[in-house]
Amino acid sequence: MMNSDAPVLQKDEQKLDPALYVLSLSKLFKDLGTGMLAFLLPLYIVGLDSNIFSDTPIVVRAGIIATVFGLSNAISQPFLGRLSDSLNRRKPFVVLGMAGFTLISFIYANTNSFDQLVLLRIVQGITVGATVPAIVAMVTHMSTSSTRGVAIGIYSTVRGFGFGTGSIIGGILASYYGFVTAFYVCALLGLVSLILISFFVSETHDVTAQKKNISEPKQGFQFAILSIAMFMMMAGIMIIFAFLPEYETRLNTGPISLSIAVSAYVIVRVIFQTPMGFISDRIGRKRIIALGLLLNIPIVIGLGHVDNVTQLIVLRAVQGISMAAVETPVMALAVELAGVSVSSKVSSITASQAAGMALGPIMGGLLAGYISFELPFYICAAMLLFSLLLVLVALKNQYT
Repeated sequence: MMNSDAPVLQKDEQKLDPALYVLSLSKLFKDLGTGMLAFLLPLYIVGLDSNIFSDTPIVVRAGIIATVFGLSNAISQPFLGRLSDSLNRRKPFVVLGMAGFTLISFIYANTNSFDQLVLLRIVQGITVGATVPAIVAMVTHMSTSSTRGVAIGIYSTVRGFGFGTGSIIGGILASYYGFVTAFYVCALLGLVSLILISFFVSETHDVTAQKKNISEPKQGFQFAILSIAMFMMMAGIMIIFAFLPEYETRLNTGPISLSIAVSAYVIVRVIFQTPMGFISDRIGRKRIIALGLLLNIPIVIGLGHVDNVTQLIVLRAVQGISMAAVETPVMALAVELAGVSVSSKVSSITASQAAGMALGPIMGGLLAGYISFELPFYICAAMLLFSLLLVLVALKNQYT
């Protein structure tokens, strides 16, 4: 069934702007580096000394290194998004963010202290946070209401492909050439994206000046629900990064097999991202979001009970489908609600996503390190169920 709320558009309004592909491909290389770092750092810290966290279990340390990046990323996004809107500039934020990512990735190769690594990861989270709301706004400016789900799907597909492939590349490089070489490669990838965006991506501006007929209180409530859904999804997905050292021991596997498990989620998500966006453009956003949340509940529970790396890979692959069903329609719906202030308003969604990436690993690490291995997975499943009920009730009249 077609969405009855969708406006009738002219044929040229249904075409995608070629600039969208240029932006997505330019950012691909940095996304490769991001995926490499997310996988490498929890394993790299095993051999590092620490003055502050010397008595901390390794699963907690792995959670900390993921959490500080996600929190600094999440906290910085709303402020930098509002600044981007007030200046009506997006490209400078992307360029500066890419430069920061590149420099810090280079410094990782010369860092032998866990405490220093934590500080560097905080700064890198801020630099990445500068790019996220700006890029989402640029994608929005390059699309129309009838192509928004597909546009966000394509952008997310390219980004997800980079992140997922990066994990595999990182595992191979670390196994055969060492962590230092892998960090230099991350820096090189960031530099390539910096050059491409600087010279081949143009500044964008909102020319639609559209206004929404949704009251501010209701709009704010709906943004809160979407933010909660994204937070819960990312917490359930990123929790695995705190357990990489533990999985390596429990499943008697190595970095390459673990990198495949990490990447399986992203690769499958890449395949389903654009189709989910296409479907949400036609039948509505809420149904797809609810389906994705529901699917992720048994998956998260299963991650706490895997007996071998094959089971881990399969569950992560199916988790990619669930995330594709949530991320693309959530972002498309948020953009529709935001109107012209895309960077500042949608940053609440992307910040929640980053917060889930941050708090999922540290929650998992603390609970597994001090209580039991399975408990954090059950807590994540309960959080997902709660967010599913919120979506079904609070968005019952929105894009159904």
